[in-house]
Amino acid sequence: MKLYTVLERSALSGWTVAVGVPEAEIESAARHALTVSILGLAAAVCCAALAAVFFARRLSRSIGQVARSAHALGGSGDPGHTDVSGVAEVDQVLAAIAAAAMVVNQEKQSRHAAETEREILFEREHEARTRAEQQNRAKDEFLAMLGHELRNPLAAIVNATSVMAHPGMPAAAGERAREIIKRQSGHLTRIVDDLLDMGRVHSGKILLERRALRLDQVIDNYVSTLRASQRSARHELRVDVAPVWVDGDPTRLEQIVSNLLDNALKYTPAGGTISVSVKSEGEDAVLCVSDSGIGIAPELMPYVFDLFVQGARPLDRAQGGLGVGLALVRQLALMHGGQVDVRSAGMGLGSSFELHLPRIEPPQSEPSVPAPAPSSRQRVLLIEDNEDGRDMMAMMLEAQQYRVDTAVDGFDGLRKAGVARPDIALVDIGLPGIDGYEVARRMRADPATSMVRLIALTGYGQDSDRERALDAGFDAHLVKPVDMARLMAALESEPAAFPRFAGTAR
Repeated sequence: MKLYTVLERSALSGWTVAVGVPEAEIESAARHALTVSILGLAAAVCCAALAAVFFARRLSRSIGQVARSAHALGGSGDPGHTDVSGVAEVDQVLAAIAAAAMVVNQEKQSRHAAETEREILFEREHEARTRAEQQNRAKDEFLAMLGHELRNPLAAIVNATSVMAHPGMPAAAGERAREIIKRQSGHLTRIVDDLLDMGRVHSGKILLERRALRLDQVIDNYVSTLRASQRSARHELRVDVAPVWVDGDPTRLEQIVSNLLDNALKYTPAGGTISVSVKSEGEDAVLCVSDSGIGIAPELMPYVFDLFVQGARPLDRAQGGLGVGLALVRQLALMHGGQVDVRSAGMGLGSSFELHLPRIEPPQSEPSVPAPAPSSRQRVLLIEDNEDGRDMMAMMLEAQQYRVDTAVDGFDGLRKAGVARPDIALVDIGLPGIDGYEVARRMRADPATSMVRLIALTGYGQDSDRERALDAGFDAHLVKPVDMARLMAALESEPAAFPRFAGTAR
């Protein structure tokens, strides 16, 4: 039997000890240990392989996710939902990509917002340019029409004065010329009044002097004026009115009525019919002006009440007008708490305008209108620098049996006021040297003229002008061209009540 022997010598005794182990036992243990080691190594290799595969796949998925996020960032800018991989480096890369995506998205949103804002600004600029071009065309058309509307009555007035000055003209021709001058002067006055009033309405400088009145009487008064002036002679004018009370400014309501009727006369051919009615309808007083005229095109209907808007105008401009009247009607109706509407079936089928105003109950007693007082033959000083206006006004006053003195400027007026001691002074505001305000202040400061009643007769007609005139010492403020009846009312007012009369009037 083969043995594995180990010898060991003892240091104490000197003896040598020998230990023998059978070879089979030693090799069997070694073979067992080697087998166990090989099996352990194989198991470790397998585990390592499995771990490598697992982590490789996980890393591969994370890298793939990083790649997809990077591609998404380059495309849509949104990397989508990203899971935590568990690999710190990969998670850091994903976080960086997500942060970059957020920055990219913000930039895209900013760029999109900028593009949207740029498109909006472009559209606004285009609309503003289009509107400016339209307004420029409207301005040119308005100026052309204004020139036409002013030249026509001026030409008629000039020709009428030539007829009156011709020595060979019969008396009937002179009378006809006077009628033409009166009618065309009224037309010019209406043009100027409409233009000025439209500006005052838009700037809020018109104050309504409201009182209870019958709308049907306003219609009757204006229709009577129309018929007396023969302006409606070529049309059939039908009037059907019922007593309806409203709270309004009589002057402004007459302005509404005149513009509506003038519009109907303008756009209704000779022989056509114009109908005017006033009735109660629920809580409203309703004025309706209908005509059988040329009608209104459908595309024009939404803009009928806009400023300077008119229908098609041929070169002869037979209808005329400035496109101001209906715009003024709408604004005045709104100021009275009402509204105005228009209807038309189309071109050639006429049109109908309806004014709705709040209706009120009749007052307990109707206000009485005193008859104009006869001339008291007072002494009047007229201070006016325009020679023609001064001469005509002096002639009218003398025809009413007033004793008239005239002055050509402020200094001349003060001198003549001290000498003549007038009862009333009619003072123009725009005088050379010193203006009418200063004339009034100096006359009030002088004991010799402090009691003279002062009436400002001027072309400055805004409320601020009236207030300035009253502050300077005037008792009343009348706007040129003044109606003779209004002037007579001012001249014949009682001195004690005269300040209460102070107000802008035409």
